[in-house]
Amino acid sequence: MKNILFAVVAITFSLISYAQCGTDDYNRQLVADKLLPGEDFADYLERTRDFEFEESYDTKTKKAIRTIPVVFHVVHAYGEENISKEQIEDQMRIINEDFQRTNADASSTRSVFQSRAANFELAFKLARIAPDGSCTEGITRTYDPVNTIEDYTTPDSEVKTAVPIWDRSKYLNVWVVTEIQSTSEGTILGYAQFPGQGASTDGVVMIHNRVGTIGSASAGDKGRTLTHEIGHWLGLYHPFQGGCSTNNNRTDRVDDTPPVADPSYGCTAGQNPNTCSNDFPDEVDNVENFMDYANGGCMNMFTTGQLNRVEGYLASSAGRATNISAATHTATGINTNPSCGPIADFWYSSDKTTICAGGTVDFTDLSYNGDVVNRTWTFAGGSPAVSSQSNPTVTYNEVGVYRVELEVSNAEGTDKISRDFYITVIPSISSIKAPNGEDFAASNALNGWEVQKVDAEGYGWKLNTSTGYSGNECLEMVIDQNTPAGLPYVATMPPVDMTAYDGDKRLYFKYAYAARATGTTDLLLVFVSDDCGEKWKNLKAYTASRLITHEISPDWAPSSAADWGAGDLDLTDYADVTNLYVRFDVRSQSGNSIYIDDINVGSHPLSIFSYQNDIHLTLIPNPAQNKVTLKFAQNINGGQVSIVDIAGRLLLQQKLDPSNQSINTSELTNGVYSVVVEQDGRRWTKKLIISK
Repeated sequence: MKNILFAVVAITFSLISYAQCGTDDYNRQLVADKLLPGEDFADYLERTRDFEFEESYDTKTKKAIRTIPVVFHVVHAYGEENISKEQIEDQMRIINEDFQRTNADASSTRSVFQSRAANFELAFKLARIAPDGSCTEGITRTYDPVNTIEDYTTPDSEVKTAVPIWDRSKYLNVWVVTEIQSTSEGTILGYAQFPGQGASTDGVVMIHNRVGTIGSASAGDKGRTLTHEIGHWLGLYHPFQGGCSTNNNRTDRVDDTPPVADPSYGCTAGQNPNTCSNDFPDEVDNVENFMDYANGGCMNMFTTGQLNRVEGYLASSAGRATNISAATHTATGINTNPSCGPIADFWYSSDKTTICAGGTVDFTDLSYNGDVVNRTWTFAGGSPAVSSQSNPTVTYNEVGVYRVELEVSNAEGTDKISRDFYITVIPSISSIKAPNGEDFAASNALNGWEVQKVDAEGYGWKLNTSTGYSGNECLEMVIDQNTPAGLPYVATMPPVDMTAYDGDKRLYFKYAYAARATGTTDLLLVFVSDDCGEKWKNLKAYTASRLITHEISPDWAPSSAADWGAGDLDLTDYADVTNLYVRFDVRSQSGNSIYIDDINVGSHPLSIFSYQNDIHLTLIPNPAQNKVTLKFAQNINGGQVSIVDIAGRLLLQQKLDPSNQSINTSELTNGVYSVVVEQDGRRWTKKLIISK
């Protein structure tokens, strides 16, 4: 079976974007060690089921609506994935309509399938009592930048380990994340666990932009991802489970869903496709079935046979019977409407929380779980120092690091959240003056930088101490084939005052990169900001041939100076800026690491390429104290030698004398320098260490 879900038609661009469902792959992994020879995961689930299904179900017999309590666990990094209560309620509306066949597009079901279209008589309500007995709106929110990128292929990395399940015998748990990592091409929209498996992982995981039809939702899906995944949670397979097989042990185990050769993408009902002709009677594909992979806006029905199958699970204690019991309804409070005390939460809506003195930060009250009647913000070092507004703007005039606190309340309770060291205010004129450079040789080289450091998954910026352009150190953005694609990883240098420097204003740096495979490269972007990071201008984008410095090589790292390219960008427009920020952004395409070294804001590169067929320049001694001698493999006449510091400033320059090739370094302080030899338009460089 193919591991694919939904063809999402992007009408605006007249394109079809294929997405995937991770349910089959996930459940296959859950039972992999329990399968008999030649057995598929679905065979195992059927073999271990402890009940049989009714042969038929009288759809005319009126049953009371069975109700399932639901909880949404929103896992977020304070982005658009932190979806609103209204977006979740919109999703609840959709699943209730779909499972009771009151959906507005039910009339779109083709006549051949109208008579078998089923009302499941199932309702879903958000829980009002949490497992610990506290009042809830059926929504939890967890700030977790790592686990909002779901990796179900590694059990220890599942979002369910970070945000534990509520008792699966009572609640349908739905985890909402930013992304679900895929082991194949396409986007995974969601996945579910079939009945009868592990209690700590039972439920549905889905991405935020497929929840409902408002807010961050993709309108074309019509909120049908959760309808589809709940179908799995209730025991339904895909209609194409066995392709064109007529052996019921190799199909979706439902008699009235015609066999389908492959997933049905797009909106093909008008074409009446019939991909299997060996069924009897020979019927067209039921492409509008919620369990197929049509565009969400073209799904509109379940069948009576699917209802029969779900009824079996709803009647079994090993299935979902406890979820619809009266005791569960009481325990979860779904038939009550209590007023809950709010849970305090906030974030900033500005671009950053490090600002220059005199700058402002916009704050947003994100409190949830109950209506906020009273609100008190406290801003240490800010103006105003106290506010009751929902979304205040605060000015910070004094340099320092400050705390922010929010207290919210209503008649049911009070809650407070404090974030220490939250706002950093720096001087409006940087203490770092141009020229300024960094070769990453020092262990504290990243002091003052703002970087997204290597996370628990192993991705981010780090100091690499085993390779570099002019030494054994550089800055590496760690990327491999599993790095989430498209996410920005940012490294921002400390600001530099450009106004006191009379030399040419340029940005020099070295970079190294090899693509992992043909046809795609990762992306390096260079930005600057002259307003303390409020707005950023892109100086240059390095991708494809601009970025590649070595032939294709998976897991590559530079090993010689020839593996590096040189960046040289004009900063003349920023000559009067007292706080110039330089930022390096990497956008992963799941390729290879990107390496950066020898950054300098000034008139000279921090290091200069040495020709491969060079003069074999040697410095003796090195480290040196008061004198260093240059040794060459060939005679050098008419050239000159210079010494520049780590910022690229010229400290010493003299003509090369064949009879005396020593340099007096007694005036140099301890540190790292570059010795540059120039002759006939060519340059060679060596790193010199002064240690007295």
